Amino acid sequence: MTEQKVKKRGWVKNAAIIFLAVMLVLTFFSNTIMNHSLPEVAAQYVQSGAINAKIRGSGAVTAMESFEVKSAQTREVLSVPVKVGDVVKVGDTLILFSDAESTQLKEAEAALDALVLAYQKALLNANSVDYAKENRDIKLAQQALDKAKADRDANVISAADVAMAKANANRAKTEVALQQAKVDDLTTQLSGMTQPGDNSSIYAQISAKQTELNKAQTGLKDAKDTYASDIATLETYAKEWVVADSKNPSDLTVVKIYTANLFKSFSESLAKPTPPASYLPYEVKPGSIGEPSKYKVTTMVTAYDTIEDYNAKITSLNSDIQALQGQLGGGDWNYSAVKNQLKDAKTQLVALQTAQTNCEAALKIVEDKLAKYEAAQTAVETNQIKLEDMMFALAEKQKTDGKTAASSNLDLAAQRKQINDKKEDLAKLQKGGEGSSVVSKVNGKVSTISVSAGKTTTADTALMIIEVPDMGYGISFSVTTEQSKKVAIGDAAEISNYYSDEALTATLIGIKSDPKNPGTNKILNFKLQGEVESGISLSLSIGERGGSYDTIVPSSAIRSDNNGKFVLAVIAKNSPLGNRYIAQRIDVKVITSDDVNTAVSGGLTNSDMVITTSTKPVEPGTQVRLPD
Repeated sequence: MTEQKVKKRGWVKNAAIIFLAVMLVLTFFSNTIMNHSLPEVAAQYVQSGAINAKIRGSGAVTAMESFEVKSAQTREVLSVPVKVGDVVKVGDTLILFSDAESTQLKEAEAALDALVLAYQKALLNANSVDYAKENRDIKLAQQALDKAKADRDANVISAADVAMAKANANRAKTEVALQQAKVDDLTTQLSGMTQPGDNSSIYAQISAKQTELNKAQTGLKDAKDTYASDIATLETYAKEWVVADSKNPSDLTVVKIYTANLFKSFSESLAKPTPPASYLPYEVKPGSIGEPSKYKVTTMVTAYDTIEDYNAKITSLNSDIQALQGQLGGGDWNYSAVKNQLKDAKTQLVALQTAQTNCEAALKIVEDKLAKYEAAQTAVETNQIKLEDMMFALAEKQKTDGKTAASSNLDLAAQRKQINDKKEDLAKLQKGGEGSSVVSKVNGKVSTISVSAGKTTTADTALMIIEVPDMGYGISFSVTTEQSKKVAIGDAAEISNYYSDEALTATLIGIKSDPKNPGTNKILNFKLQGEVESGISLSLSIGERGGSYDTIVPSSAIRSDNNGKFVLAVIAKNSPLGNRYIAQRIDVKVITSDDVNTAVSGGLTNSDMVITTSTKPVEPGTQVRLPD
């Protein structure tokens, strides 16, 4: 009994010793254990010194000067023969209109006709029988004017239609000339050849052999495609088989070695496979995919034999054709082929000559119509002037004879002034209108197009913008107003993403308000010097004038949230087990920065250390550890 109590007390004593030892270890090493679970941070002391900050921005290269293409009248667009990026010269056609007259021109003509008609009615109301002859002459002049207008309107045609007809005629003429040259060349070639005797039988054999050769070449291509497909299939099955069957290591070795050599020789040189005899009985079959079909490597041998058969057949057929051609005696063996080519060329020439005749006839029709239109327009203008002169003369005669009242004279004078004013407006439209097209007035590059075929232009609205490279190229981007105060006109900027042997420089030439944010931002305009194209994007940096600052921290230490910018400083706190480090938030205001550092103001001092990086996310109040 006493022995059992002694043993029990010994067990309790040992357990107590172990417990106390564990607690002692945990007490002494708790700091080390905990440290391994804390975020490790990198920190740097706050410094003072100078910062030469950079203002950065990017934008698309554009020409320093651009030209807006506008239409003075409302017109329907027939086509736009240029596209964005095209280089144009002065006089190049930019836009073709579909109708001969603009909406404004037609409205002006109609308004003038209405004014003349009203004036004529006023004269008739004021006339007496004493002016019957004058009235009759005016009536005849009006009829002549109406006929001239009807003739003009019946022959309306645009210059675009005439230009297209001319282009078709010129193209047809060129095609005929080229085809005639081909006919002449074949005629000369055939005249220098000797016609062979009756070799129709040999020609038939050559034709048959050629047909057979074409089929063999097609078969060879199909066989090679099948051969390549077999390689891929065999590779898939071999890999599946190696994975699925692990009971025969020696067989696996054979498969691996053979497959590697097989694919290499097949894919590189299409060499005929020569599998080892011990391998031929084995089948490469899928394991995991569960496909019931089996695939033997000997299939590859058969596939290659097919390719060899086609190659041999092609070689034989070429030899047979050459032999048959050698049997063509007494003349050039290709005499008949050239003769047939000449026959076909002459047939094509006749067709092209017919097309040319039709195009020239169509051109004559539109040119005749244009001539009639121009003659009728001249007649309209002549008769219009004649009618107005007769009406104005009658009005003056009535006034001299005292046949009209003073009020009527005033009304007629006012109407006559309206007619003259409308005639001036019509003359301006006729003189300043685009006709049937708009041509370029500058040399440059088309940057934007805002009109297309079928659309109707609006008067005095930009239809196209042409960049004029003579004034050079530039780039611009927006910065804050504070940043704009730290640069000056003439400052040079660095270009970070331009890769070329040609030098390219950027110089600040202007600072203006940003129309999108006029209260807070400015636009920096730079001029580029060197070889550059519009449309490419460039990144620029321009240095602020340097300054000295008392509080500078690494830029990576700057953090931000809804409350503004701040840094996390490392604060040391004493404890019985040593120093503990806590991340503490300190609010700051960013003054300026460069590529590495940032100058700030706030509650930092030169004795503070700020966190730049950490192994885990760190929040204010988090306990952290410094590197050992």
